Amino acid sequence: MIFDASTCALPLKLSTDLVVVGSGAGGMAAAMAAAEAGVRTLVVEGGEYLTSKDMSQREEQMFPKLLQDGGNQSSTDRAVKIHQGRGVGGSTLHNLNLIKRIPEAIRAEWTHTRGLEHLPASRWTALYEELEELLGVSAVPREQWNRNNLLLEKACSELGWKGGGLLHNRSGCVNAGFCEIGCRYNAKNNAFKVLLPRLLAAGGEVLTNCLAVRVVHGGGAARGVEAVAIDPVTRQVLGEVEITAKRVCFSASATGTAALLLRSGVPDPSGETGNTLRIHPAVIAAGDFEEPVKAWEGIPQSYECTELLEFDKPDGHRTWVLPVFAHPMGTATMVPGHGAMHRALMERYAHLGVLTAMIHDLTPGKVRPKGKLGLSIEYWPDQADRAELSLGMWACAKALFAAGAKRVLIPLRTPRMLEPGDDLEWLKTMPIEKGELDVVAVHPMSSVPMGDDPQRAPVGSDGKHHHVHNLWVADGSLFPSSIGVPPQLSIYAMGLHVGRSLAA
Repeated sequence: MIFDASTCALPLKLSTDLVVVGSGAGGMAAAMAAAEAGVRTLVVEGGEYLTSKDMSQREEQMFPKLLQDGGNQSSTDRAVKIHQGRGVGGSTLHNLNLIKRIPEAIRAEWTHTRGLEHLPASRWTALYEELEELLGVSAVPREQWNRNNLLLEKACSELGWKGGGLLHNRSGCVNAGFCEIGCRYNAKNNAFKVLLPRLLAAGGEVLTNCLAVRVVHGGGAARGVEAVAIDPVTRQVLGEVEITAKRVCFSASATGTAALLLRSGVPDPSGETGNTLRIHPAVIAAGDFEEPVKAWEGIPQSYECTELLEFDKPDGHRTWVLPVFAHPMGTATMVPGHGAMHRALMERYAHLGVLTAMIHDLTPGKVRPKGKLGLSIEYWPDQADRAELSLGMWACAKALFAAGAKRVLIPLRTPRMLEPGDDLEWLKTMPIEKGELDVVAVHPMSSVPMGDDPQRAPVGSDGKHHHVHNLWVADGSLFPSSIGVPPQLSIYAMGLHVGRSLAA
């Protein structure tokens, strides 16, 4: 059953065995696993219940529905844009469906530094195999690669760089190209399409437009969740919701989960909660091509360049290059300049090929609760991470020229337009300064890192909080570090793992 808190008589009081806060990859997987094990389960989701028919393919309509703060969430100083989803299905509604496992070198480092007795390599493998089958993971068919992706493949071939096709979780894709604002054609094999039906079939329930405020705890144990009903249009508080539960699981994302724990005064002797955020910061460069690229068509990301990913080397590079694109409104916010300059760049929209460089970041950011419902994010990459971003900008520019771009835009506040034959070496040491260049992130993680030692970690490798009984975490917050690859598969894995743990 799915019901809407904004239409319920308020205040509302509910009781259940398990309340899961958040319905994204982690929360939905945890809830499904628990419900199928016989646990009476309620999922609380701050966003709306949206079906494929609600996906209008209009940016101005879907951003407010699918993204936190309508897509305007950023660090406190506005230096880094941080996109996160909301709605039943969380970020799996708007993400680009890329599937990758955590690199073995990173997983092994976690085992070495954090223990993780409940997550040996064999457990990860079993979870991945189960989920890849459940989500229908396959290679993106080459006939569905758009020209933006083919240009990166051409560049890698010309430069002798490592690269290859990507895996995804779609079925019935019609190449509409609107993945990041919700699929009108229900082709995403995501939490909404695949896991929600199983949760409901097992007797689970979902309460939408209900935003958790804090976990209610006392005597060293969680007892439920204090929440509020939210108007889906104005996002104003309508009334209070009180949920009594035998078990509580936070799956509210790496920002939301950390903020909830801190607002609730949940003890953490390690001091890690909210102080270890990673986000995979990224920069972009755009190439202007003679022939139309029409990068908005088809599957947005189907090819990757891994030349600068060296997870197996202690001091290796940590930069992942792949195609990226946005529809007109999103592009207009990223293109620098004003007036005639901005218009001239936008008039080349159909001819733009765009690459992004995303890094496996080492910089710890901070999440803090803000007021009764909000949160704040402090993040700016340190010198080593900024050096990787500069290297990534060089790689994007070099690849775009290798693919045949007649000029390349470096989107600084005062734009730099490069011509073929220009020296690109300066980009490798280009200063990355606040306000001079857009830094964007879509993968918050690692804010409540798991570890076996209660004095060095807030949560164990079974997702159970070390210091408050009956409290679990099941989302990307648990990662002890950045993972350097798209996190959705591993967040699903954490959800499934924790859901079964708390139901045992």
